[in-house]
Amino acid sequence: MTPVTLQILIVLAVYTIGVMVLGFLSYRKEATITDFLMANREFKYFVLFSAVFGANISAVTLVGVPGLSYHIGWVTWAYFCTTWAWLTPLFYYTIGSRAYPLSKKFDIVTISELLGKRWADRKIQIISAIFLLFYLIPYMMVGIIGGGKTFVGLTHGFIPYWTGCLLVTVIVCIYVLIGGMRGAAWVNTFQTAVFLIGSLAIFLVIVNSLGGFGNATSSIVDKYPELLNRSKMPWQRFFSYGIVCALAVPVFPNVFSRLLTGKSPKELKKIVMIYPFAGIILFIFMAYSGMWGHIHFSGLKGAESDAILGMILAKYAPAWMAGVLGAAIFAALMSTLDSQLLAIGQILMKDFILPRRKDNAAKKSDTKWSRLVVLLFALLAFFLALVKPAGIIKIVEWGFGGFASMFFPVIAALYWKRCGKGAVLASILVSQFLNIALPLGLIPAAQLGGFLPAFWSIVGGGIILVIGALITPAPDKQKTDDFFASFAGK
Repeated sequence: MTPVTLQILIVLAVYTIGVMVLGFLSYRKEATITDFLMANREFKYFVLFSAVFGANISAVTLVGVPGLSYHIGWVTWAYFCTTWAWLTPLFYYTIGSRAYPLSKKFDIVTISELLGKRWADRKIQIISAIFLLFYLIPYMMVGIIGGGKTFVGLTHGFIPYWTGCLLVTVIVCIYVLIGGMRGAAWVNTFQTAVFLIGSLAIFLVIVNSLGGFGNATSSIVDKYPELLNRSKMPWQRFFSYGIVCALAVPVFPNVFSRLLTGKSPKELKKIVMIYPFAGIILFIFMAYSGMWGHIHFSGLKGAESDAILGMILAKYAPAWMAGVLGAAIFAALMSTLDSQLLAIGQILMKDFILPRRKDNAAKKSDTKWSRLVVLLFALLAFFLALVKPAGIIKIVEWGFGGFASMFFPVIAALYWKRCGKGAVLASILVSQFLNIALPLGLIPAAQLGGFLPAFWSIVGGGIILVIGALITPAPDKQKTDDFFASFAGK
C-alpha cells in the first residue's frame, strides 16, 4: 500500500465512522414496523428533501454519468436533465400530494399497495409488487457496482472490485438495520451535503488541474471534437430517455415511499422549488468531468469508463482531497442503496406478509423480520454485482423502463374515477412484457425507430390503459367515491 492510498483510505474511514454514528443515534430500541419502515412520517423540509434527493441521486450520477460522458461527451447532462430536472419534481407533487392523504387514511406505503387498495384487488397488488421487486434488485446492483469500481479507481487497484462491493454493502446494511427509515434519512441529510459540496469540489479540482475550463475544453476540441456535439446521441434516443427518466423517478418504490414521510404535503411542495437546480448543477459537473477524462485516460472501452471519476481524482487531487471527494461518490450511491433496501422491506411486509393475516395487524416481531429481509436482499445484490454485468447506464435504462411503465397506472389510481381494474391490470402486463421482451429482440431494433425499448413499453401500456378504461365497465361507484373522498378539500 502506498502512502497516497493510505491517506485516501483514512479519509474514507472517517466518513464511514460519521455515517455509522448517525445510524446508531437514530436507533429506537422499541421501534414498531411503521417506525422502522416510515419513521412515523415525521420529516420536515430539509430532511425530506435530503431523503428524496438522496434516494434519487445514486451511482448513476457520480459513476454512470461520468462513464457515459466519457464516450458521448457533454450532451450527457442534457440527456439526463432536459425533462428529469423539471418534470420529476412536478410529478413528485402531482403524485405525492394525492397519495399522502391516502397513506394516512389507509396506511399505504408502497405503489403496489396503492393500486391494490384503489381497486380492492389483490391480484393487481401482488403482480405490481412482483414487478417492482424484479427491477429493484438490478437497480440495487448499480450502487454496489459503482462502489466497487470507485474503490478500484481511487486506490489504483489496491482494493479489488469484490472487496469494494462488499465494503459498500456492509456499511449500508449496518446503518439501515440499526436505524431503519429514520437512520437512513438522517444519514442521507449528511450524505446530500457531502455529495453536493463534493461534486463542486471535484469539478473545481479537475478544472484547476487541467489549466482552467477553457483550456480543458480546448483540448477536447482539438482531439475529440465529436464529444462537443450531439453526433453520438440521436434525437430519438435523447427524447425517449428524457421521457423514461421523468416518468420513472416519481414511481421508484424507494422514492415513492419517501414522498409519504413528511409531516404534511406542504413539506413536499417546498422541495419542488429547489430540486431542479440541485440536480442540474450536479449533472453538469459530472458530465464535463467525465468528458475531460479523455485528456489523460484515452482508450477506455465500454463499462471500463465507469471508473473514470475515481481515476481522475487519484491522478489530479492531493491524497487527502481525493479521499474527501471519493466520499462524495460513496455518499451518493449509498443514499440510494439504503432507500432501495428499505423499499424491499416495505414491499414484502406490506404487500405479502401483513395482508395474509386475518386482522392485517403488525406484530412486534415484524421489525426483526424486516431487518432480516433487508440483509438477505443486500447479500443477493452483492453476489449478483460480482458477475460484473453490463455498464451501469445499460442496467439503468432497462430498470427505469420497468418503473416508468407503472406511472400511468399510478396516475389513473389517483385521478381517474372511470378507470377500472381490468384496464390497469392489462396495462401493467402489456407494458412489462414489452419492457422485458423488446431488449431481447422480440422486435428488431431497426423497427423501434431509434427510440429506447422502454419508451415503447410506456406507450404501449398507456394506450392499453386508456382503451381498456373506455371499453370496460366503470368500477363500483360507492367504493370509488369512498376512495376519492380522501381528496376532499385538497
